[in-house]
Amino acid sequence: MARIALPDGDQLEVVKALTLRPDFAKAVGAMNAAAFASTLDWRLHELVRMRIAIINGCTVCLSWRTPEAIEAGVTDALLDGVADWRERGDYSDAERVALEFTELFCGDSLAIDDDLMTRLAVHYDPGEIVELSLVIGKYLSQGRFMQVLGLDQTCAVPAMNGA
Repeated sequence: MARIALPDGDQLEVVKALTLRPDFAKAVGAMNAAAFASTLDWRLHELVRMRIAIINGCTVCLSWRTPEAIEAGVTDALLDGVADWRERGDYSDAERVALEFTELFCGDSLAIDDDLMTRLAVHYDPGEIVELSLVIGKYLSQGRFMQVLGLDQTCAVPAMNGA
């Protein structure tokens, strides 16, 4: 149940909330469009999205799959392992460093040091690192926006300890 008063209508609660600030609704729409037009590999995109869904505790995001990722061959088994990516052999070195970056970006961004950035740069060019950062930011911010305002009852953000 939404934690703010929303306009009447049949839309999703998040859509109703965004209608309260049309300029932000346009910006959110543009950010969503940019993320889905991302040039990042869809397997990577989906692994990152899933890791953020786990961090945010977003039940909708945990159960939903991007069609592009499904087309790229991403399986539920692969996504089920994202929470324990350090212990699993299912992920490439590039994916592992991106997942590490994602976790720190979401929970302790001050811990992103030069070593991690150097390891990212082994696998991603500067533009891809910018794109990865913005995709992470999109999923993190929108998931928390919905959780904090109680929109569509989709998310619960747990403490970051060990997430």
